[in-house]
Amino acid sequence: MLKKIEWGLRYALLQSLRVLARSRHAPPASLPVARSRILFIRQDRIGDVLVSTPLFAALKERYPDYTIDIVLSRNNHFVLENSPHVRRRWVYTKGLLSSLRLLRRIRAEHYDFVVDLMDNPSATSTVILLLAGGRWNVGLEKENAYAYDIIVPMKSRKESHIVERIAELLRPFGIDPATVNLRVRYTIGEKAEREVSEFLESGRYAEGPKVGINISAGSDTRFWGVPNYRELLRRLTSAFPGLSFILLGKGEDRQRLLEIAEGVPQTIAAPETSFDGFAAWISRLSILITPDTSAVHLAAAFDIPSVVLYVQSNPDLRIWEPYRSLSEALVTTVDDLKTISVSDVVEAFERLSTRMREGHLSGLLTGEQR
Repeated sequence: MLKKIEWGLRYALLQSLRVLARSRHAPPASLPVARSRILFIRQDRIGDVLVSTPLFAALKERYPDYTIDIVLSRNNHFVLENSPHVRRRWVYTKGLLSSLRLLRRIRAEHYDFVVDLMDNPSATSTVILLLAGGRWNVGLEKENAYAYDIIVPMKSRKESHIVERIAELLRPFGIDPATVNLRVRYTIGEKAEREVSEFLESGRYAEGPKVGINISAGSDTRFWGVPNYRELLRRLTSAFPGLSFILLGKGEDRQRLLEIAEGVPQTIAAPETSFDGFAAWISRLSILITPDTSAVHLAAAFDIPSVVLYVQSNPDLRIWEPYRSLSEALVTTVDDLKTISVSDVVEAFERLSTRMREGHLSGLLTGEQR
């Protein structure tokens, strides 16, 4: 019932924004290729930005002179800090005055295209889109399509991967998504790379293939529990004595990390770090075990095999599995990750190890270091 009420309120709000909508501008007969300026909108979460990175790469590869800017939020602006494809990151913050200041600066840029990257309607992105002053607004077909000049048909949210749904937004720019590399991108900064290298070379960490276990996710329903992680480590260190384990997580989960690692052989808690440092740690792994969070897409970016624990109570939505990256998915249909057992995760880890061996992947089974 609460979900229906929430959906009804959201729908009413989106419909009320029609008053801001202008008359549609006809799509350009031929695409302006020289120095077009594009503003993307993706002010939601970290993972949402990561799955959008293939678009930026494809556009800059086809049109090197395009200017790509993006509206982000305090929650995710750092994801593109080192991106070679994005010129400017506008940071949206809630509040009337800050929003008006941001919109004034955005309008002064006179963007040719403003592209809504959301595959579900957002009142915030709709307002930004309508007030950004772009020549053509672009978005996927959904409830707020009245805000777009160019409406792109959306693939099924049940059958298609999120990366492929978002990539359909390349079509108005003359790019067929099937013809480009849609790999997720992430660029690690030199400082983060150096810090991880120094830690690994300091002698505080055992040699051998590295398995990362990320315990942090977006909500408590996706925290698997200290006892589960400790039992998982007990069983994996016993079954795979040649492996070393690195515990990863947000700063607010530091105490949990230390509690999980305490007294467990072959295991350390990685030092507190930035998101860039977190990405650098993941890039050094042979396997990642994680709940459904941005770490999934970082693993895909670095082609790190992964075991992912999902909470997915809506059967009409496809999980956001690592795109075109070797993985094992464990899915619970209730809002509690603890319903996935330790045995389930151990068995998934063993299946993934077998697939890696059969695929002759380096790292876990050969002892090579990334």
